[in-house]
Amino acid sequence: MSIASPISPPDIDLDALIQSLPACKRCRECRRGCDTLLPKCRQVSTGQPPAPHIDSARQCTKAGVECSFYDHGRDELLPRSYIAKLIDHVHKLKANANPSPAASGPTPQDPAASTPTSAVKSDLCKSDSVVSDPPLHPVQPEHYFAEAAGSYRYLGAEACLVKSPRQKAKELNWGVGDEDDDEWRISIQQSDAKNHDLVEVYIEQIQALYPILHLSARYLTPELPPDLTAVELFHLNMIYSIGCHVTPLTLSKKVRQREGFGKIGNPSDDRLWSRSGRHTYRMAHTQNYTLLAQNFLETAEHYMEAATTDATIEGLRAILLLAINSLFDPLRGNIGQQIALATRLALALEQKSHELSPSDVDMVQRMHTTIFSLENEIATVLDRPATFPEPEGELCFDLNRSADYFCSIYRLQNRWRKGNAATKAWALNQLPPLDLGYKLPPSLRLILHQTRLLFDPVWQTAWHVLEAVVETGSIHIYLTPHWVYRAATVVMKENWGDFHPEDVITLYSNALVVLQTSSWKWGSSAALAGSLENLMQQKRLKTTGDLWDRTHTVYDVRF
Repeated sequence: MSIASPISPPDIDLDALIQSLPACKRCRECRRGCDTLLPKCRQVSTGQPPAPHIDSARQCTKAGVECSFYDHGRDELLPRSYIAKLIDHVHKLKANANPSPAASGPTPQDPAASTPTSAVKSDLCKSDSVVSDPPLHPVQPEHYFAEAAGSYRYLGAEACLVKSPRQKAKELNWGVGDEDDDEWRISIQQSDAKNHDLVEVYIEQIQALYPILHLSARYLTPELPPDLTAVELFHLNMIYSIGCHVTPLTLSKKVRQREGFGKIGNPSDDRLWSRSGRHTYRMAHTQNYTLLAQNFLETAEHYMEAATTDATIEGLRAILLLAINSLFDPLRGNIGQQIALATRLALALEQKSHELSPSDVDMVQRMHTTIFSLENEIATVLDRPATFPEPEGELCFDLNRSADYFCSIYRLQNRWRKGNAATKAWALNQLPPLDLGYKLPPSLRLILHQTRLLFDPVWQTAWHVLEAVVETGSIHIYLTPHWVYRAATVVMKENWGDFHPEDVITLYSNALVVLQTSSWKWGSSAALAGSLENLMQQKRLKTTGDLWDRTHTVYDVRF
């Protein structure tokens, strides 16, 4: 059996990155052309003869001023010479990453060989460290850049994409059965009653965690008024869209009662599983609702300008609805920009809270917790710093206050990410224990177990994540597949000598089903599923024993 080779980091088109830089601050103010070919410009500033075609680079040199560029991340101006040193450093890294053929390369067991990210030491705050020679004993990189969707993303060292070993995924071609087979077709008949079901799903599942709606709003009633405003129509269609993303997960109980289905990880009807072990009906169900969600989003976009024009609570609510929708459909909106815009608007509203009514002040506070939770959901997975201030008050883990419980978990994650060893130990101690008694709603249970996995990445916490993620009512966002893959790889790293094969197969089946069903909405999940299959095959070949030498079958997964 051949083992898939790791993905080598793609070459960085450094010239294209440099040319994409904006003009320097002085040239922007003077409205003059500014050449951004930094190596050639640097030749001008260092006294070397310039190239004949870069006369525009002399604009700042003639004035005796060094070009400076604004760094949004550090909120300061950086000189051209500093950026030139960064470029030299990148060239050194590329040279070190491509040694001569005589040099020995990494072994397949090397973690760096199985991670498709090019590790880059982020010590940019000190310019002298940028040009220093590499140490004889390389230290563990603190920050990474990974290629995604044709560009590069900044990741922290604890990001799921970095911590989880990644291998080249095999080609995957998943369908939902024969296109001519009506058994797998789901017809969603739209009506006022069906649309109100989406509203109820939103209120039960999303409003409980992100309390940004006034439940007394007239557009939330079963009988809609005929004179809804453009702002109300925007809110309503966004609620419909989000409800469509959640419905395949939450209404499975009704489907089970009608058709005799079981939950995802433990189906009671064999025909739900195709020969390859896919939950085929669920895939088709998700695909149909995803298309319906896109239709509602397009309808909402017709009213977006009216809903987001004013810097009011209604405008902030519209932006937050867009951000929540982006958790399920990240390609249709930039959730980072949406959260940043919501942050500025929320802080502006808080500064004039004395002009607001008590109910509006309460709503702004609830929106504050929502923004904090949204930002930290992404910050934890990517291990990025979060900038929005924590809500005031003590941590709250009251089972009857889901939104506060939800936000408190992310407050602990935020402190754990940026804290020292003592802070991390304190955060782990403050975190509620694993919900073994099933007292929490499914989505809260999943977030709690994911946080346990983050704080204490051992097979026991990974086990509970892989059980919680397939529970009926557990909400999956585009970040969920990364947690599932991370939990599965934690289990893969363990010595399976003391595990029963059927327990391992069940966890593996749970992870694979979630990744495969997620691939219909988020294409990168297909690569994660393929990589997980490769890892399982390799692990299985290394595991021996009386139990492991037999054939075991759990549903359609067979060893």
